[in-house]
Amino acid sequence: MDDIRLTDLIDVRTLQEIQDGFANLTGMAALTTDADGNAVTQGSNFTDFCMNYTRQSRVGCARCENCDKTGGEQTMRTGKASAYFCHAGLVDFAAPIMLNGKFIGSFIGGQVLTEEPDEDKFRAIAEEIGVDPDDYIRALRKIKIIDKKQVDAAADFLCTIAKVLSQTAYNNYLANQSNTGLTSLNRSMMSKVAEAGDTLQTSAKRIRSLASAFENISRVASETADEVASTTGTVKVIQDIAMNTKILGFNASIEASRAKESGKGFGVIAQEVRNLAETSKSSADKIEKTMQHIGEYSKDMNEEVMKTKETVSKCLEDLKSFSDLLDELKKMSAE
Repeated sequence: MDDIRLTDLIDVRTLQEIQDGFANLTGMAALTTDADGNAVTQGSNFTDFCMNYTRQSRVGCARCENCDKTGGEQTMRTGKASAYFCHAGLVDFAAPIMLNGKFIGSFIGGQVLTEEPDEDKFRAIAEEIGVDPDDYIRALRKIKIIDKKQVDAAADFLCTIAKVLSQTAYNNYLANQSNTGLTSLNRSMMSKVAEAGDTLQTSAKRIRSLASAFENISRVASETADEVASTTGTVKVIQDIAMNTKILGFNASIEASRAKESGKGFGVIAQEVRNLAETSKSSADKIEKTMQHIGEYSKDMNEEVMKTKETVSKCLEDLKSFSDLLDELKKMSAE
């Protein structure tokens, strides 16, 4: 709050309009200054005495600014409008513009007299600030002489205006604070949304890679099932050959027994053929069972892979929807 100035909270144009309205209503001069006594508006209804002579002097202008600051500080201490004589001998009055107890500026009015002036005194002031005394006195004689009660009434009215400006400044300060908080919150939210977006993109990339891997597994499982089916056919051929060989061996044994003594050697060979056929058939049966199991496992694996592939696809769709939602949040936050 220490760095806040009056014009940070109330637009200069607004201050100028209020000030001009006061000057037109009372017929007195008016000015708005900051906490350092520097003018923040153009003087309203300023007299030639002040504008074209006193403030045109470097010394006189510095004294005017110091009077404005002193008058503002006096009203800050009392919290009320205060009337005082400026360095040039005119009657001024000021009311403080506060921000939650902090003095941020003054609303000043006056540049009038409440009685006939002592011209010799004003000639001396002209000499001090480096202004032609005769011109100074001619400008002095144009200044309005107003009853003290009317000056006090104008000062009270000025105090009311200053209170309204103070409340306006405070309300604007609270609004700015709220806006600053919302801006900070918005930035934090935008940062989190961006972070979530980055995480989402990384997750989507990984899931797409996983989907590709499942696609390859599905292809391998399908090819394996085809190979198993093909091998099953080959095993069936082997089984048939073994069966035929066994029958052939059996027939050969019969023929050998008919040949009696001369067919004994052939009978041994026939028996070995039958044994080989039996062994081949048994091995082929085992291979068939094993291939059936492999086929079943491949089929189950392929089904599970397809289910997982569908789940991954749905996850990708959900991630896409979430990504779209984050984009919408970014847009809303920016607006």
